[in-house]
Amino acid sequence: MTDRLLFRALKGGKGTKIVTLNGKRLTKMPAGLSSLPGLKILDLQNNRISSISVEIENLRQFQKMKLKEFYCEGNPLFLRQPYKALQESYVFTLQEITARFIMNQLEEKNSFLMKAIEWYPQIKDKIAHAKTCVICGKPFLTVWLECIEFVPPNKNWKISGNLKLVPIRVLICSFMCFSLRSPDIFGIAQV
Repeated sequence: MTDRLLFRALKGGKGTKIVTLNGKRLTKMPAGLSSLPGLKILDLQNNRISSISVEIENLRQFQKMKLKEFYCEGNPLFLRQPYKALQESYVFTLQEITARFIMNQLEEKNSFLMKAIEWYPQIKDKIAHAKTCVICGKPFLTVWLECIEFVPPNKNWKISGNLKLVPIRVLICSFMCFSLRSPDIFGIAQV
């Protein structure tokens, strides 16, 4: 039954707007969903989905789907038990240390560096790709840790009434910032 529903949805191609596979005992997210560019509503509630398929695992692919509504409650997508990660010492590269220093000085409006950087377009290109640490608010180039923060959903979203929190990707620049995180931020690790 589930295969027929999914086949019919995939056969619709660009015209498929809604896929409802609620309570169909699915154990993984259907791989072909990323090939439905017109999909607006995806309902995968009350299944046994414990991981995202390889095709959709890349968050960019999932974001390209431009869903208006996504229902995934009732699936064991997240481990319920926290996993204690071992902290290994990490030394930043000289490039990372220098980039962080320059970006911090530019934020403080260091006039010497602001003038000097005009002469080095390759540095401007590098620091243009900087990210901001969600904990300290400082810029950095190399992501030390990718995390998930659970926040209340936007009031403009159409969601089911029982969805209280949604996971949002956040980036952290160092172990020091990770140790200062709020209890709503969880590190992502492969176990």
